[in-house]
Amino acid sequence: MKKEFLGANSRFKTPPSESLINGAFAYELEASKYLYQGLSFADLAHVAALKKGGIITDAVYSELVTKLVEFHHVKLEQLDFDPYIGDVYNNRDEILKQHIGDLAGYIHIGRARREASTISWQLCCREKITGLIKQVVNLISSFETVCKSHKSTYMSDFTYLQHAQPTTLEHYLLTFVMPLTRDLERLKTALQFVNKSPAGSGSVNGSQLNIDREYLADLLGFDGLVEHTRDAMWAPDMVLDIMTPVISIMTTLDRLSEEFIIWGSKEFDYIDFSDQTSRTSVIMPQKKNPYGLAYIRGQARSLTGVFMSLINTNQTISGQPDNRIFAYYEVPRALDYVITCVDLFNDVLTQSTFNKKQLNAAAGEGFTYSTDICDMLIMETNLDNRSVHKIVGLAVRQCIDNHTSELTLDDIYQAAQKLDISLPKINPDKFAQNIDPQSIVNNRQGIGSANPEAIQTMYININSAIQKTVGYVDSLQLESFEQSFFTKLAK
Repeated sequence: MKKEFLGANSRFKTPPSESLINGAFAYELEASKYLYQGLSFADLAHVAALKKGGIITDAVYSELVTKLVEFHHVKLEQLDFDPYIGDVYNNRDEILKQHIGDLAGYIHIGRARREASTISWQLCCREKITGLIKQVVNLISSFETVCKSHKSTYMSDFTYLQHAQPTTLEHYLLTFVMPLTRDLERLKTALQFVNKSPAGSGSVNGSQLNIDREYLADLLGFDGLVEHTRDAMWAPDMVLDIMTPVISIMTTLDRLSEEFIIWGSKEFDYIDFSDQTSRTSVIMPQKKNPYGLAYIRGQARSLTGVFMSLINTNQTISGQPDNRIFAYYEVPRALDYVITCVDLFNDVLTQSTFNKKQLNAAAGEGFTYSTDICDMLIMETNLDNRSVHKIVGLAVRQCIDNHTSELTLDDIYQAAQKLDISLPKINPDKFAQNIDPQSIVNNRQGIGSANPEAIQTMYININSAIQKTVGYVDSLQLESFEQSFFTKLAK
């Protein structure tokens, strides 16, 4: 049987041009690996709905569903898709016709290509978002393990890459866990949206055929409907809902990747990367380049570009295909990339070694205790912040001018005297406590601080957030979707 493009000997007199075949159609076929399996579920569900609505006979249904179930187990690699035929939907239709003849024509009753493709795309995204949630949970778990092993690893925190205040490596790394925790909530929101059914929409304004949309939603494992039929066919915000946590996750990984790359330099020497996540130089044999982090950093920027392009393709006038043509391929691919990046970063984090000696030594360098000296002076003298800020700032400048790296109580008195600010006698023990990194960390009692008790509360909150998202994912029972689908289909 000769292959035919859709519309041949009907609406169209001539076949598509080579430029259309090699351009748009070839690009659309790249989405076949994401859409093919879902199209099978969409076809089977639609045929079942046609039979339930009395639109096709029991005999047609029986023969058609038997053939479709057989074809369901044919792998994509076994099929020869041809861009001459068009996208994955048209190619599947053509191959079905080759196998079961005109019987395949019943599949399209009351259903647009966009409906079937969108169902397939949402099924694919649903699976991948679920996989991404699991990967993020694993990464957060790895962060917790690494963090807890560095409760007593003191370091200098940074602003503008300059020494700021003493902290612990545990508290510093938790900086990046918190947005990942929020990303789980964003992923959950995206999953809830993706898990609403567009099936039975009839392209834009519904159908006069008796197609039970709620039945279709239940059969396909969706958690309800995208109610408005036209909205169900386009829903541009669904793309944004999916891509927002993707970009947020990659932004977090990028930020820490950037810092780790700097930390791994000889000038910092805070971290040593494992051989497994590194690559050597072709010309400089002494080097161990943090190649995994470079890949993550580049992928973060690349996916940001994809996000912007998807935003733009959704800013067309109503009813344009642009948003789906590109979303069918780019969104699942973006999910694939972020999953691999999360997995790779997990390896970098767990396989690297932090230089505790170097980190601890840096904790008190660069006058990191200056803010705490200010706070101590305020509490001991009742002076205003601007005054003590001037005193400490001048004392630090004098130390730098004198090439000394340690601030003393005498330096504070001398600076106050030069500024003509009267200081009462300061308890030397109080001063000593406020230049010691460990005491500084322990003195912080506020919510979210580096104090061990505050950190323990954060762990509790992080794990509570994880359980909420994981609980929702578990309730969907997506791992048994295919079995459940065929069980319902057989009823």
